[in-house]
Amino acid sequence: MKILDVGCGGGLLTEPGASLFITTINKTQLSYALGIVFAEQIAGIVPKGTHTWEKFVSPEMLESILESNGLSVQTVAGMFYNPFSRYWHWSENTSLNYAAHAVKSGAQEHQVPAESVLKEETEELQATASTIAGVREEVKK
Repeated sequence: MKILDVGCGGGLLTEPGASLFITTINKTQLSYALGIVFAEQIAGIVPKGTHTWEKFVSPEMLESILESNGLSVQTVAGMFYNPFSRYWHWSENTSLNYAAHAVKSGAQEHQVPAESVLKEETEELQATASTIAGVREEVKK
Protein backbone atom coordinates (compact mmCIF):
# COMPACT_ATOMS: atom_id res chain seq x y z
CA MET A 1 0.00 0.00 0.00
CA LYS A 2 1.26 3.47 -0.87
CA ILE A 3 0.26 6.59 1.02
CA LEU A 4 1.00 10.17 0.06
CA ASP A 5 0.93 12.71 2.88
CA VAL A 6 0.43 16.15 1.35
CA GLY A 7 0.50 17.93 4.67
CA CYS A 8 -3.20 18.77 4.60
CA GLY A 9 -3.58 19.17 8.35
CA GLY A 10 -5.85 16.14 8.77
CA GLY A 11 -5.14 16.29 12.49
CA LEU A 12 -7.48 19.28 12.62
CA LEU A 13 -10.36 16.81 12.42
CA THR A 14 -9.72 15.93 16.04
CA GLU A 15 -10.98 19.39 17.09
CA PRO A 16 -14.76 20.21 17.16
CA GLY A 17 -15.85 22.18 14.13
CA ALA A 18 -12.98 21.05 11.91
CA SER A 19 -13.59 20.64 8.18
CA LEU A 20 -12.16 18.31 5.58
CA PHE A 21 -12.15 19.34 1.92
CA ILE A 22 -11.49 16.83 -0.81
CA THR A 23 -11.25 17.59 -4.50
CA THR A 24 -11.11 14.62 -6.84
CA ILE A 25 -12.25 13.09 -10.11
CA ASN A 26 -15.55 11.23 -10.42
CA LYS A 27 -15.52 7.67 -11.77
CA THR A 28 -17.55 8.11 -14.96
CA GLN A 29 -17.10 7.49 -18.66
CA LEU A 30 -16.82 11.26 -19.10
CA SER A 31 -13.94 11.45 -16.61
CA TYR A 32 -12.15 8.70 -18.51
CA ALA A 33 -12.70 10.41 -21.86
CA LEU A 34 -11.72 13.91 -20.71
CA GLY A 35 -9.36 13.21 -17.81
CA ILE A 36 -7.29 10.50 -19.42
CA VAL A 37 -7.87 10.37 -23.18
CA PHE A 38 -8.12 14.13 -23.78
CA ALA A 39 -6.06 15.68 -20.96
CA GLU A 40 -3.23 13.13 -21.06
CA GLN A 41 -3.12 11.64 -24.53
CA ILE A 42 -4.49 14.33 -26.87
CA ALA A 43 -3.98 17.78 -25.30
CA GLY A 44 -1.04 16.96 -23.05
CA ILE A 45 -2.47 19.11 -20.25
CA VAL A 46 -1.03 16.62 -17.75
CA PRO A 47 1.68 13.98 -18.29
CA LYS A 48 0.61 10.55 -19.57
CA GLY A 49 -0.03 8.14 -16.74
CA THR A 50 -1.04 10.87 -14.28
CA HIS A 51 -4.53 9.39 -13.78
CA THR A 52 -5.65 5.84 -13.07
CA TRP A 53 -9.37 5.56 -13.82
CA GLU A 54 -9.81 2.55 -11.55
CA LYS A 55 -8.80 4.75 -8.60
CA PHE A 56 -11.33 7.49 -9.35
CA VAL A 57 -14.11 7.74 -6.73
CA SER A 58 -17.77 8.65 -7.19
CA PRO A 59 -19.30 11.20 -4.80
CA GLU A 60 -21.54 8.43 -3.41
CA MET A 61 -18.57 6.17 -2.68
CA LEU A 62 -16.63 9.04 -1.11
CA GLU A 63 -19.59 9.89 1.10
CA SER A 64 -19.83 6.26 2.18
CA ILE A 65 -16.13 6.14 3.01
CA LEU A 66 -16.26 9.41 4.94
CA GLU A 67 -19.38 8.45 6.90
CA SER A 68 -17.90 5.07 7.83
CA ASN A 69 -14.97 7.01 9.31
CA GLY A 70 -17.03 9.36 11.47
CA LEU A 71 -17.44 12.26 9.06
CA SER A 72 -20.61 13.86 7.74
CA VAL A 73 -20.66 15.26 4.20
CA GLN A 74 -22.06 18.79 4.15
CA THR A 75 -21.60 19.84 0.53
CA VAL A 76 -20.66 18.30 -2.80
CA ALA A 77 -20.06 20.66 -5.72
CA GLY A 78 -18.92 20.02 -9.27
CA MET A 79 -15.82 21.69 -10.64
CA PHE A 80 -14.48 22.13 -14.13
CA TYR A 81 -11.23 23.47 -15.53
CA ASN A 82 -11.17 25.62 -18.63
CA PRO A 83 -7.76 25.00 -20.24
CA PHE A 84 -8.13 28.08 -22.43
CA SER A 85 -8.69 30.54 -19.57
CA ARG A 86 -6.71 28.38 -17.12
CA TYR A 87 -9.39 28.87 -14.47
CA TRP A 88 -11.41 26.47 -12.34
CA HIS A 89 -15.15 27.07 -11.98
CA TRP A 90 -17.83 25.65 -9.66
CA SER A 91 -20.71 23.76 -11.22
CA GLU A 92 -23.72 21.68 -10.21
CA ASN A 93 -22.42 18.93 -12.51
CA THR A 94 -20.21 16.44 -10.63
CA SER A 95 -19.71 14.05 -13.56
CA LEU A 96 -16.06 15.03 -14.04
CA ASN A 97 -14.41 16.79 -11.07
CA TYR A 98 -15.96 17.59 -7.73
CA ALA A 99 -15.23 18.90 -4.26
CA ALA A 100 -16.66 17.55 -1.03
CA HIS A 101 -16.84 19.30 2.34
CA ALA A 102 -17.18 17.04 5.37
CA VAL A 103 -17.06 17.59 9.11
CA LYS A 104 -16.41 15.32 12.01
CA SER A 105 -19.78 13.88 13.04
CA GLY A 106 -21.33 15.91 15.85
CA ALA A 107 -19.41 19.06 14.90
CA GLN A 108 -21.85 20.46 12.32
CA GLU A 109 -23.22 23.20 14.57
CA HIS A 110 -19.81 24.91 14.70
CA GLN A 111 -19.28 25.19 10.94
CA VAL A 112 -18.32 28.19 8.82
CA PRO A 113 -20.84 28.62 5.96
CA ALA A 114 -19.85 26.39 3.04
CA GLU A 115 -20.25 29.22 0.51
CA SER A 116 -17.41 31.24 2.02
CA VAL A 117 -15.19 28.19 2.18
CA LEU A 118 -15.95 27.28 -1.45
CA LYS A 119 -15.02 30.82 -2.51
CA GLU A 120 -11.64 30.42 -0.83
CA GLU A 121 -11.23 27.00 -2.48
CA THR A 122 -11.96 28.55 -5.90
CA GLU A 123 -9.25 31.15 -5.38
CA GLU A 124 -6.78 28.47 -4.32
CA LEU A 125 -7.67 26.27 -7.31
CA GLN A 126 -7.17 29.18 -9.69
CA ALA A 127 -3.81 30.04 -8.14
CA THR A 128 -2.72 26.40 -8.41
CA ALA A 129 -3.85 26.18 -12.04
CA SER A 130 -1.86 29.32 -12.87
CA THR A 131 1.23 27.94 -11.13
CA ILE A 132 0.93 24.61 -12.96
CA ALA A 133 0.49 26.38 -16.28
CA GLY A 134 3.62 28.45 -15.61
CA VAL A 135 5.62 25.36 -14.71
CA ARG A 136 4.41 23.61 -17.87
CA GLU A 137 5.55 26.59 -19.97
CA GLU A 138 8.98 26.52 -18.32
CA VAL A 139 9.29 22.76 -18.91
CA LYS A 140 8.43 23.23 -22.59
CA LYS A 141 11.30 25.73 -22.96
